[in-house]
Amino acid sequence: MHITPSTAPPAALTTPAPSPAERARPTLRRAVRLALGLAFALAPVHALAEPQNDALPLAPGTQLVPPGPGSPAVAPLETDPGQRRAIRGCEVEDNCRGHALTGLREFELEAFGPGPGEPGLPWLDDPYGHERASRGRGVARARTVARPSELRPDLPWLDELELPDLPVRWHERVIRYLEFYKDDPRGRNIMRAWLRRQGRFRALIVERLRRAGLPEDLLYVAMIESSYDPHTRSRVGAGGLWQFMPAGGRIYGLWIDRWIDERSDPVRSTEAACLYFADLYQRFGDWHLALAAYNAGYGAILRSVTRYNTNDYWRLLEYENALPWGTSLYVSKTMAAAIVGRNRAFFGFEDIDEAEPMRWDEVSVPKSVPLGAIARAAGASVEVIQELNPQLHRKRTPPTMSGYVMRVPAGSGPLFATRYPQLRGDWDRYDAYVVAHGERIEDIATVHGISRRKLMSLNGIEHESEIAGGMVLVVPRLSDEDKAKNRAEAEEDLYSSGVPPAVDDELMLVAVPDRDAHIPGKRRVFYRVVTGDSMSQVAHAFGVSLRDLALWNDLGAGAHLHPRMVLQAFVDQDWDGNSAEGAPVALLDDSRLLVVTRGSEEHIALMEQRIGRERIIYTPEKPESFETIGRKFGLDSRDMARINSRPHDTVVEPGEEVVVYKVVDKERSPRAADQAKAKRRSEARRKRGKSKN
Repeated sequence: MHITPSTAPPAALTTPAPSPAERARPTLRRAVRLALGLAFALAPVHALAEPQNDALPLAPGTQLVPPGPGSPAVAPLETDPGQRRAIRGCEVEDNCRGHALTGLREFELEAFGPGPGEPGLPWLDDPYGHERASRGRGVARARTVARPSELRPDLPWLDELELPDLPVRWHERVIRYLEFYKDDPRGRNIMRAWLRRQGRFRALIVERLRRAGLPEDLLYVAMIESSYDPHTRSRVGAGGLWQFMPAGGRIYGLWIDRWIDERSDPVRSTEAACLYFADLYQRFGDWHLALAAYNAGYGAILRSVTRYNTNDYWRLLEYENALPWGTSLYVSKTMAAAIVGRNRAFFGFEDIDEAEPMRWDEVSVPKSVPLGAIARAAGASVEVIQELNPQLHRKRTPPTMSGYVMRVPAGSGPLFATRYPQLRGDWDRYDAYVVAHGERIEDIATVHGISRRKLMSLNGIEHESEIAGGMVLVVPRLSDEDKAKNRAEAEEDLYSSGVPPAVDDELMLVAVPDRDAHIPGKRRVFYRVVTGDSMSQVAHAFGVSLRDLALWNDLGAGAHLHPRMVLQAFVDQDWDGNSAEGAPVALLDDSRLLVVTRGSEEHIALMEQRIGRERIIYTPEKPESFETIGRKFGLDSRDMARINSRPHDTVVEPGEEVVVYKVVDKERSPRAADQAKAKRRSEARRKRGKSKN
């Protein structure tokens, strides 16, 4: 399902987002939704009919509210009114055409339009339309006929079919799909699998469609979109039963982050799809165009309507470049699926062994509860809980939302309410933690008294590059005293792991292009790069341009950053230390840094001092090769070549100066220890050589 760009700015964009402590949902959700909402939009749906009284019984799922830990209250979808207005073509609360005009139009059709005809019979193509359709073209002109078999005399059974509550246009493509599902083994296998899976969700979807006053046979859109698999993902990123793209899902109130993706939630995504269908129909006033827009995006269909000056979907099929290829088949495919569903026995699908329908009780649980604890309290397996809650991606409830409504097997609500408090020790020991930009995962783990590997496992993280500023992690609950103690330990590790590492109370050495750099009206801050950082991400966190950040640090804007690099940035004096999204930025403490000019003699001398070596100038009294000079200090000719940027076979003339690194403390680093050992071996060989002479 596609959502096309909207030029109408959504009103919701002017509403400031609450802080993380004030809202149940993640800090970045609204900001990301609003940013994406400017670039994407959906499409409006229809004038709603009253639900039928003789409909199927309501789908199970909300009939039981057990007295568990908090009464379950499902929050309504928080849709984006601005984007919905763009889709509908009017305010969300309004009927875009107006009740008076609708009544007038109905009167005009009754009084001056074509005869009423037989209820449910569609407009049909001309008798030769199917021949042109078989060549990839539509029809030349449409006319009204009494019976569908007038279009295809060779298929008299068309006259006997029960039609869906969606309007059907007897196009050759619809008939070809019907023949495929009726006679082709491939089509029969596909339809049999679809109808089998439909059993799990049919009651749920039909009940929501009726509640919204929508045609029940929109049920078959989910068949075409996802094969009734809530876990399916398209190659372009659409997901769930109704194949919402992330931006479209957010417009219609679906919560999408690394913990939860409500596009996979059969209940919430169906409610969002109902809103989308209603908006699309409100925009187009025609179900064929609305369905085409569901597939291609409402903007694409509007452009075709205006380009070819027709609001007849079937006419658009005739014209070159009017519709995407998939969209040109989509409506026919959906119509055919709905017809088969209404005529199972005729098509030979009356014996389908359908999947068990979703049945559940709803319970309210706190944040960060493992699904294992919920399963034990409900007397079910983790797999069953996951099947009922496919929107949860990390095997626990979201860490930012208390009172999260979960589904447990039907009838287990009272058991859950009794057993859940008894299992408090299994779940009431975690908190949510918002990662700061530049914060190392090992520091987060240390502060919360947990190993790095355990922290990653707890949060379903496979590689530390997945961690980014603003991300919400689950961490063990500790006292403030313990966290303060652990934080001090983490900071010592941070500042002692610079390049090169410091010991005792030595300051972290930071090399910049100019240690005395200054920009009037700005203050300089320092940021340590962590795995996964990019120049653009760091620049965005500081609210500066990528070009400026690269210039201040003399870096290539397109090159990768690497962990343990330290960047300087010049920010406004009143900058609050948070990114544009409100996530904190982890800055280094200026008082614990020793800033030097990169590549200066001071910089080189301090680096060598940190690893137990001293930078000295050596002047030979007679010609000496790099190899000879190096052996005196435990270096080889290539070490000398690297230090002095000269060839390794260089011969130094008397009076010429070269730089040498001399070991002064072999205990300071492995490099110094190895060099001292090499010097001893060289001296031993020299002594043995003298003794032989």
